[in-house]
Amino acid sequence: MITVVIPTHDSAHLIGPCLTSLVTAAVDGLVREVVLADSGSTDDTLDIAEDCGARIVAAGDDVGARLAAACKRPRGDWLMLLEPDAILPEGWRAVAEKQINAGWDKAVSLPRPGLPWFRRPFTKPQGLLLSARRYEASGGFRAGDTGFSRLIGAVGAKRLTW
Repeated sequence: MITVVIPTHDSAHLIGPCLTSLVTAAVDGLVREVVLADSGSTDDTLDIAEDCGARIVAAGDDVGARLAAACKRPRGDWLMLLEPDAILPEGWRAVAEKQINAGWDKAVSLPRPGLPWFRRPFTKPQGLLLSARRYEASGGFRAGDTGFSRLIGAVGAKRLTW
């Protein structure tokens, strides 16, 4: 159901907890694939990706171009875009399934767990969950995008609460 896309560059020290939080959902079939949008990592990032069965898309230094390439032809009907240091909280799967059942036209930004409620609006989200249809309708990522912020605004993502 879900294709997870993670932008990486020498992110070996960051992606372990992120990938670990996806394992059970991958075994159960909720996560269909994990794609790393890599910009030529020289550390162990690509080895970790290979060990986890992730697909690697290398598309240069431009984050937007890498993410656009990684989001082409997803195996899942939904995209979960995650920062390499994302830590999905316990129970994230139930929240994702609820969002998926709400309809293809919904999108949510994923806040960092454990932050006091008054800090969350000022903190960069750790990701975005949206349908592949919604992603395509928004025009997707563009060259020059430096992260998820513009896309979050373009799809009108609501801030999720864990």
